[in-house]
Amino acid sequence: MTVWAGRLFGPGQPAAGTEVEVSMEADTLRLRAAGEYARQVAVTALSVRHTGFNDSQLQLAWQDSAGAWACHLGAAADIAALLAVWPRERAPLPRKLSGARRRRMLPWATLTIIIALPLMVLAAFLMSQDRVVDFIAARISPAVERHIGAATLAQVKTTTRFVEQGPQAQALAAVARQLVAGDASAYRFHLADDELVNAFAVPGGDIVVYRGLLEATRSADELAGVLAHEMQHVALRHSLKSLIRGAGMSMLWAIIVGDAGSTLAGQAADRLLSLKFSRDAEREADAHGFNLLVERGIDPHGMVRFFATLAERDGATPPALLSTHPASAEREAALAARLASLPADCCKPLHDGPWPPRATTGITP
Repeated sequence: MTVWAGRLFGPGQPAAGTEVEVSMEADTLRLRAAGEYARQVAVTALSVRHTGFNDSQLQLAWQDSAGAWACHLGAAADIAALLAVWPRERAPLPRKLSGARRRRMLPWATLTIIIALPLMVLAAFLMSQDRVVDFIAARISPAVERHIGAATLAQVKTTTRFVEQGPQAQALAAVARQLVAGDASAYRFHLADDELVNAFAVPGGDIVVYRGLLEATRSADELAGVLAHEMQHVALRHSLKSLIRGAGMSMLWAIIVGDAGSTLAGQAADRLLSLKFSRDAEREADAHGFNLLVERGIDPHGMVRFFATLAERDGATPPALLSTHPASAEREAALAARLASLPADCCKPLHDGPWPPRATTGITP
């Protein structure tokens, strides 16, 4: 029995299809995937047509209780061999386009594809961008997110020293412990030895705080507010989604061929280091970060105070924060309104001693 190479598309199959062996036995088409039982379809149930660029492929389509199926044959020799044994008297084949007509259509078809397809894909992406981004993000595993974060951290470490010991590193770790509680394995906090007033979160749970930001805070509560905000960028996958949005068309292709994770990881480090979130994402991180502080019994006044301090100090020019921007007047007002609604005994300050920690000062929340 002669066997031809095909690709099966349908319910439960990957976007790029599954390789199958195709054969014809009497009036039945048989398809077998590696390690799976054979699928059998009566030729009378099949719809046959040429498809692909310049009609170079043959499509065999049918419906069953599971849904719509299609098998594509791409090799010209396989297509010719299948059509040669096709039982035309029981399942007539549609008349093919003549070679002359195809040759006349080829230049116009090529021009149409070159001009129209990218525009159509771009228009579809822009019209439903958020849904597309959510769709792609849902198909990227936590392991890939961690890989992206590790690649970004590795790039930062080529130019910046990270501090793992000493009072400031201990202070950062102590405040972080108050926030993560039972989610300790989900987040990793790093102190970068740089005077930049900066903090950023990358996919996978890594959060980097620069020494300049820690020293700009006036209490442990202010640092907790920054960390709570950054943790929400991780939990809500803002970094990952912004990265997907920035990757644009290359990500659309990657998700079609099933290679979204490696494509995204390859572009991640450079993009994440210049990432700016939208106002909506910042508001969302503010709101959820505020909730986290209250849940942990930490005074959220520090969060509002620190954002206000940054805005006052830098005026109309935001500091070079990668993922934490100074709160706009609208965001400050929203947080202040929430402060006013809290009961007086809901939360307590983390630390009453000297702050920020210096060479001889630690913290015991």
